[in-house]
Amino acid sequence: MGYIGRDADLFMDIMPRYEKQSLSDMVVSYVKNRILSGTLKGGDRLIETDISNNFNISRAPVREAMRILNEQGLITFSPRKGNHVIEMEPPEIMEVFEIRTSLETQILRKILRNQLLKEEDFDQLTKIALEMKDGEQRCRNEEDKVFLLNTLDISFHKYLWQLSGSVRRAQILESLFYQLLIAMNEDLSSLGILEKKSDEHLAFVDVLRKNELPSVVRAFHGHIQNYVRATLPEEEKSFCLDC
Repeated sequence: MGYIGRDADLFMDIMPRYEKQSLSDMVVSYVKNRILSGTLKGGDRLIETDISNNFNISRAPVREAMRILNEQGLITFSPRKGNHVIEMEPPEIMEVFEIRTSLETQILRKILRNQLLKEEDFDQLTKIALEMKDGEQRCRNEEDKVFLLNTLDISFHKYLWQLSGSVRRAQILESLFYQLLIAMNEDLSSLGILEKKSDEHLAFVDVLRKNELPSVVRAFHGHIQNYVRATLPEEEKSFCLDC
């Protein structure tokens, strides 16, 4: 199992992102960035003293960050073993895929039925999707590529979650997104490659433009099923789209 909190160079790289956050939020973002980069996997231990030393802060905000991450379903705590990133069995991963599919389908239905998408929204979604492809040249290594892909992926979907005005669904979906990333980090190939994912998201924008609900739902279900197939190939047939 990996140990988090000892990479001083990475700490220096990410520190500017946290300047306006509280100390506990800074630690939460640090852990989530490690998930986004694919370097934090299920079962990895989060050592509070190492994190507090790296950030030169007290243990209190680190403990608060661990509490927040626990509430979001990203880590577990045991008095004897400490804090660890969640580990899920295939049925649990499948259930998370199904819950995410159900909630995000509700959001898409709400967006289309209320005609919430405007031209500036299509432009922003297109910009995010194109950055998946264009940003690859700025990546120094595979870890950067994984971080870019996952950061833009959640940005794309989060834009739609927030556009719907469904605050509680958006909060739940963000936690589910990170839970699935933890599962997919076991095999980074399941995340896909930047160019292919860029094309996939651009195609989804085109479907959204047509404003045809059945086509949008079908395209979204296909998008999620690609991840299910890559992550749980043996269980894919049990994936329930309408659960």
